[in-house]
Amino acid sequence: MMASPLLTVRRLTCLPPELLQEMERCGMESLGESAPNRWMLPVIASWGLLYVASVDNKIIGSAQIMRCMEAGDLYMDAFYIQPGYRRVGCGKKFLFLLKKQLGQLGFMRLLATMDPNNGAGVRLYATAGFEVVDNLPDYYGKGCHRLLIAAPLSRKR
Repeated sequence: MMASPLLTVRRLTCLPPELLQEMERCGMESLGESAPNRWMLPVIASWGLLYVASVDNKIIGSAQIMRCMEAGDLYMDAFYIQPGYRRVGCGKKFLFLLKKQLGQLGFMRLLATMDPNNGAGVRLYATAGFEVVDNLPDYYGKGCHRLLIAAPLSRKR
């Protein structure tokens, strides 16, 4: 098992063609067909909040975030860590650094939905300070339930 690598987090505001291609490939490897694609990623980078986690300048994860109508809330539409970097602390560190950066921008809370049967995801989000705030039965269609989770964001620098 790999030791927890040095991970950095940065926001992307534009996606040159090579980076867009890499982001699309990484998303597909991690999330399959539900990953944001070449049509959504530039929109999220320009009008939302697109963050990447990197190790040795290699993108190993991403978070796509949009503002909610409620003041101070953000919604994380997609979050992933590449398979080779899972279960070594990268997901937890990414979420903590992400929450810190979002809090420094003045936001108060980060929301997301998750599959209640995803045991690894449930544990990851719980260790990163997320709590279940609602149950969403049939959210993505019959039998496709989700949990709405939320974590407070700190404004401390």
